[in-house]
Amino acid sequence: MGWFDFFQRKNLNATKTENSTHMNENQLVVIQFFYGIEDLNELHELEKQLDSNITAQDLGKYDGHDISMDFGDGYLYFNGKNAEQIFQSIKPILEQHYFMDKSIATLRFGSFENPEAEERDCTIRFVKMLQN
Repeated sequence: MGWFDFFQRKNLNATKTENSTHMNENQLVVIQFFYGIEDLNELHELEKQLDSNITAQDLGKYDGHDISMDFGDGYLYFNGKNAEQIFQSIKPILEQHYFMDKSIATLRFGSFENPEAEERDCTIRFVKMLQN
């Protein structure tokens, strides 16, 4: 199952079951954002920071990005043993990039193959906008 299937399954899976977290499965973090810049230099700089952070803390793996042909909608993908730890590690980095404002992070506490895996969405805000 690919990353695109993740969002199709997410929309179909409205119910959550108790004790659906499976600690032996890889957990996922998917960031959905609007980029809106006509070159990928800023995105690539963000990717370097995120990858370095995840690797240094041994939390999992940065799996890359998808972005639309018009540089609009984009996705960043991460996996590891603890989605919450991954998100808390990358959140301060994401908050420093203005194009990540109002992005949605989906934390999935289980693999794609687990239809009962719990999911939680979090909104990311650009820190400098919050200071005004």
